[in-house]
Amino acid sequence: MAYDEKVVRAARGRLEKRRRDAETSAAALRERMCGEIPRLREIEREKAAAIPELTHAILAGNADGAVERIQQKNLELQQEMAHILRSNGCDRDNFEPRYTCTKCGDTGYVNGAVCDCYRRLLQEEACNALSGLSAMRLTDFASLRLDYYDNAVDPKLGVSPREHMRDIIDYCRDYTAAFTPHGDSLLLQGATGIGKTHLCLAIARGVTEQGFGVVYGSVQPLIRRLEAEHFGREQGSSEDQLITCDLLVLDDLGMEFDTPFSRACLYNILNARLLEGRPTVVSTNLSISAMKERYGDQIASRISGGFVPLLCVGNDIRQIIRRQSLG
Repeated sequence: MAYDEKVVRAARGRLEKRRRDAETSAAALRERMCGEIPRLREIEREKAAAIPELTHAILAGNADGAVERIQQKNLELQQEMAHILRSNGCDRDNFEPRYTCTKCGDTGYVNGAVCDCYRRLLQEEACNALSGLSAMRLTDFASLRLDYYDNAVDPKLGVSPREHMRDIIDYCRDYTAAFTPHGDSLLLQGATGIGKTHLCLAIARGVTEQGFGVVYGSVQPLIRRLEAEHFGREQGSSEDQLITCDLLVLDDLGMEFDTPFSRACLYNILNARLLEGRPTVVSTNLSISAMKERYGDQIASRISGGFVPLLCVGNDIRQIIRRQSLG
């Protein structure tokens, strides 16, 4: 997949910071421990002296036995260093940097091929570029308040809106905790202002914090970006990222401008993700029948047949908060 230059720069920056931090940490530890225990610095000097000693032996034609003797000496020095470090409460054998990725040493490449860690960083940065991360950081399941929902039994539900929404929140929390990139897709339906966006953000944040690639966004801005890229006003491959990210969260479906282009984009993205078994979370004010009327059978049938429906109920929380502030 081709990534935008900003995405590549951001991923490379994170990779280089990991490498730099590991090397700085190792150097700081070396200076501290060698300052406290002079024998450690002597061991390092003896290990370094072995290289010219071996080279001299080879050039002099005395390599027989010298290689084995020098290797044995180095092994003994390494073991002595490891013993000293552990005896002084250091959980390591030497002063080599501890890179985040042991395969590539935080360089991003293994034998000339792109390392999996670099691919993951590119995907994360591409997701970040598309997502409303500022809102996501402020929202989680703990901040969802059930006291905004009526506690009286609703005859249609058979329980109170508060109890019903407690079940919905618990379901979404469990879904997030057990998230898999090939799990179920969710459809959050209900009126405006009853907590659907809050739930979407909480799911997106929880899945992101587990290290998965998440794209969260309201449908209209995402469609606007796809349109700008399609007609050459911006560079990027946002549609690829929307299709291939671990979790796509589409908030406010039905609030975007309805055009042939937006319908085609939505169908392509939803259909591709369902075919590839990638989960999507959609929130909307629309019923399935209203979706059919707005989008036609293709999109409505993909959603009704491929998503777990979660009906959100209650009164407009924003209005409740406003009344409380005035009262």
